[in-house]
Amino acid sequence: MEVKLKFSEREIEELVQLLEQREGVEIECIPQLGGGIWLHDPTWEMELRLLLLLNYKVTVSRVCFIHKRQRTMTAVLDFLIRFCREHSVPQICVQSVETKEMANFCLKNGFVPDPTASFETEKGLILGDYVLSID
Repeated sequence: MEVKLKFSEREIEELVQLLEQREGVEIECIPQLGGGIWLHDPTWEMELRLLLLLNYKVTVSRVCFIHKRQRTMTAVLDFLIRFCREHSVPQICVQSVETKEMANFCLKNGFVPDPTASFETEKGLILGDYVLSID
């Protein structure tokens, strides 16, 4: 049976605290349809949007951090993997990867390009969706 999943208040607070600590700004949360959340600072310089597809997939649809290369996305990924294991969600998707840095992050962390939603550029960079299966 499919379960309508959503982030709990405790889980949202954990993410807010993680981002406030790493980014040094106040974080606001906008609930999204389907149980997802859109976290951002007051100026929208920092954004993290997480969408849920029932109990099948967590999608990272927006990532923009103020402080780059500080392992913030690694900390978010650790949270998401734990979330998926606790709620029996088998997949995380980073949607619409458009930069070499995010593609490298995905590959380094075990994600693979989704063959139905990605393509390779002339320079060998694979753009599009990357998925991680959660055991």
